[in-house]
Amino acid sequence: MYSYDALKVNHGSRVSQTVDSPITIFDHFELSDAFVALFVIMIFGVIFYSWEIMGLLLLIQLGIVPVIRKRYPRGIFLHWPYRHFWMSLPGLVNPRGRRAFSD
Repeated sequence: MYSYDALKVNHGSRVSQTVDSPITIFDHFELSDAFVALFVIMIFGVIFYSWEIMGLLLLIQLGIVPVIRKRYPRGIFLHWPYRHFWMSLPGLVNPRGRRAFSD
């Protein structure tokens, strides 16, 4: 049997077992952006055959949304409408009032 301990010490690098940043494509688009873009192409490019709407939605999803994500903290698309439009969606994540909820 071979011993790879010397190679591991000299040429190895430690790898974290957790993913602390989102998976990106071309270091610009997140994986969720790519799936939303494929969904837009499937719905508006294949089913409805509406090139204008498809192009507009792809421009928004692949052009504007990544820029907003880089400039503002994570979760801006969820917190901004709640703060500015006085939304209240009671449920397990956003309970209303001072009621006690069990885990």
